[in-house]
Amino acid sequence: MMRRMVVVVALAMAIVTGTALVPRRAAATDSLVYIIPAAVGGVAVVVVLIAILMADRQGEPELDLADRMQPPLEPAGGVHLAPHCRPTAAGLPLLCW
Repeated sequence: MMRRMVVVVALAMAIVTGTALVPRRAAATDSLVYIIPAAVGGVAVVVVLIAILMADRQGEPELDLADRMQPPLEPAGGVHLAPHCRPTAAGLPLLCW
């Protein structure tokens, strides 16, 4: 008796599941009217954000700090490269000592 009940319940569940979960037929939709304005709006937002960021820049504080952190131009002995050499009448030497 119990076995018949399980079979009947399983059959009923299979019928309900099989008929309730039938997918809809595929239909073509024209979503281009949504895609084009969204793409144009996205590009406009990116352009506005870049323009705001570029307009808000006051200067380059990193470069100001780099100028202040330059080592002295006097060589301490040995061979030095151009950034650490004093300029001469001929220009900036590549090596100095």
